[in-house]
Amino acid sequence: MEAAAELWVPDLIGVLRDLVHQIPPGRVSTYRALAEALGDPEAVRFVAAFLASEEAKDWPVHRVVHSSGAVGRPFGEDTSWAAARLQAEGVKVVGDRVEPLLRYFFGAFRTDRPLARLQEEQKGIGKKAKLEPLPKPERIGAVDVAYRGELAFAAYVLAGPDGDPLDYLVAHAPARFPYIRTYLSYRELPAYLAVLREAQEKGMWPDALLVDGNGILHPRRAGIATHLGVLLDLPTVGVAKGHLCGDVNTEGMTIGEWRPVLLGEEVAGAALRTGRNRTLFVSPGHRADLPSSLDLVTFLTRNEELPPPLRFAHELATEASRA
Repeated sequence: MEAAAELWVPDLIGVLRDLVHQIPPGRVSTYRALAEALGDPEAVRFVAAFLASEEAKDWPVHRVVHSSGAVGRPFGEDTSWAAARLQAEGVKVVGDRVEPLLRYFFGAFRTDRPLARLQEEQKGIGKKAKLEPLPKPERIGAVDVAYRGELAFAAYVLAGPDGDPLDYLVAHAPARFPYIRTYLSYRELPAYLAVLREAQEKGMWPDALLVDGNGILHPRRAGIATHLGVLLDLPTVGVAKGHLCGDVNTEGMTIGEWRPVLLGEEVAGAALRTGRNRTLFVSPGHRADLPSSLDLVTFLTRNEELPPPLRFAHELATEASRA
C-alpha cells in the first residue's frame, strides 16, 4: 500500500482561518469570495455554514457578508451584533446591509487555492481509472465510514462470492478535512486506508471492493471508489445512496429496474431501484466497468435494499462511532 503516501490532505480549516484574518478592519469580504480564494466558488455553502459555527466564533467573521451586502449571523450572536462591530470599524451599515458594498469590499487574498489543487488531482485520478470487465470475485470486500467528532471510523467486511460475511475489521483515523460536496475522498480516505492496510496485513484482501460512494459518477470522474481504487490498484465499485450528479429520471421505477445515468454524453452510472423507497447509484470505480459493476450489485442485493456486505459495514462503522 505504498501508494497511500501519495495522498495529500490540506488543512482547509487553517487556510480558511488565515483568509478571514486577512480581511482588515474597516473592510468586508463575502462568503463567495472566500470560497473562490479556497479554489472553488461551489464551496460557498461550506464557507457560510462553517463561519456560522462555534468553531469560528473567535474569528473576525463579522467582516464576512453575503453577496447582497447583508451581514452574517455569527455563532451565538445576531445580525445587529455583527452590524455594530462593522460600524465601530468605520463600515457603513444601512439596516442590515453594508452600503455600498464595493466601497468596503476586500478580495486581495494571499492564497494557494488548495481546492483548485485538489480538483487537478481528482482530474488526474479520473484519467487513471481503468474501465474493464470485473471478473466474478471470490472474495468481496465492502467499506463504509461513520464519524464521532473529528474521528472517522471505517469498517471493512470481507464476504464470500455469495455475499455472506466471513470476517470484519474496524479502524479509525482523524477526519481533519471538512465535508464539502465532491471532495469526500479527502475526508474519508485516511480511515479507509487504515482499515485496508490492516486487512492486507491479516490476509483479508478482496478481489473486488464495494465502496459506499461514487466511482466515476462524479464531476471529475474521481469519486471515493475511483480514488481508492486507483491509489491501491484495486477493483472497486461505487454504491452511493444519494444522487450526486448526472442526468437520470427515476420516477416510476420498479424494484429491480435500473436506468442509465448520463454525465455529459457518457453513461457513467446506473440508478438501481432496490426497494420501494431506495434507489442506489452504481458506478465503476477502477478496474471495473458499468455492466459488471451493475451485475455484481444486482446479484448481491437480490431481495435486499443494500448489498449485505455494505449493510454490515455500515452497521459496524456506526456502532464503532457510538462506542
